[in-house]
Amino acid sequence: MAKAIYAADQPPSFLAGWSSRLAVFCLVLLIVTAFLHRLLSLPTAIALNIVAACFAGAVLALIMAVIAGLDVWFTGRQGAPRIVVGGTIALALLAVPGSLYILSRDHPPINDITTDTTNPPAFTAAAALRRDGSNPIAYPGAEFAGFQSRYYPDIKPMNVPRPAEEAYELVLQALAKLRYKVSRATPPDTAKGVPGSVELTDYTLVLGFGDDVAIRVASSPSNDGASIVDVRSASQYGVYDFGHNVERVRIILREIVGRLEASVPAPFPGKDRRPTAAQGTPDKKPKRSPARDLELKDDRRQRRPAQ
Repeated sequence: MAKAIYAADQPPSFLAGWSSRLAVFCLVLLIVTAFLHRLLSLPTAIALNIVAACFAGAVLALIMAVIAGLDVWFTGRQGAPRIVVGGTIALALLAVPGSLYILSRDHPPINDITTDTTNPPAFTAAAALRRDGSNPIAYPGAEFAGFQSRYYPDIKPMNVPRPAEEAYELVLQALAKLRYKVSRATPPDTAKGVPGSVELTDYTLVLGFGDDVAIRVASSPSNDGASIVDVRSASQYGVYDFGHNVERVRIILREIVGRLEASVPAPFPGKDRRPTAAQGTPDKKPKRSPARDLELKDDRRQRRPAQ
């Protein structure tokens, strides 16, 4: 076993000091980046590059802390507190990508969820929000459809027993109840066979990553007065969405069902449900005239027996 050489009179370990400095700098930079991205609209691509640099700096700080620890152990130099600070902060920073990796093992590698994988709702307004390095707005196709059917078999088109115009209003009411800010809304035109569409962008609470949502309301192909509602939610950045998109689709569909159950279907055109004059109002008794009341009183007096 090597004998330790104590050098208390020598300067502190060089790597120990820089390990703590680098770790603290990466931590502060990560917090500032998250603040700027969430509140001051820092571009997501730039924010992701800064975050990757912070994690790389944390790895370097951890390596420096390990080397400095060996130096302090065998030479007796000062700097043990700095090593502890640098190593602890570096491990805390690296716990973030480590936890994301563990979470990704429970979710499929997809970032686009739709109720109609064959003909998903198209993004129009969302195209202007996509930047270089973001995910494409076109649906990836069979690969994503296969993962979705395996992991989320409950995501299917919703059949609404209402006309397309009424179903479209229910969708807007559901989005308003969920406090979503709609960026584009086009009502359906059943005469021309054009479905209605709604688009919006939702942001995560903490980091503010954007997810685009498109909803399509079309008349049923069977022409039975019903309609079909399709919902699509896609992440602007990232390979994994960790289940956020599928949960958003489920919340929107549940709220539409709630609006549907709480509403009363409108009468079909040309059918007035109010009773006509010929039908009358059977729940009300006909009124008698005052002359008829006098006749009834006289008749009662004549039939009264004498005392």
